[in-house]
Amino acid sequence: MVNSMVKASVSLLYMVIIVSFIVAQNTLARAEDGPIINIDPTIYTFPPVFEGETLSHDFKVLNKGSADLEIKDVTHQ
Repeated sequence: MVNSMVKASVSLLYMVIIVSFIVAQNTLARAEDGPIINIDPTIYTFPPVFEGETLSHDFKVLNKGSADLEIKDVTHQ
């Protein structure tokens, strides 16, 4: 009786592991089919400036994925 319960538990554990692996693989495959944002550079440090002086810097934003990339909000720190 105990031996059959252990076998059933081990079988269930293997089934959970296999299903988890399949779900993870499908999730990764879908993620690769979506948009993939690439920003260059990701960080830019401005040089020291005088008060009131205007600064600007261009960031290259590229979509390396296969689906449309939608940028809905941009913030600064």
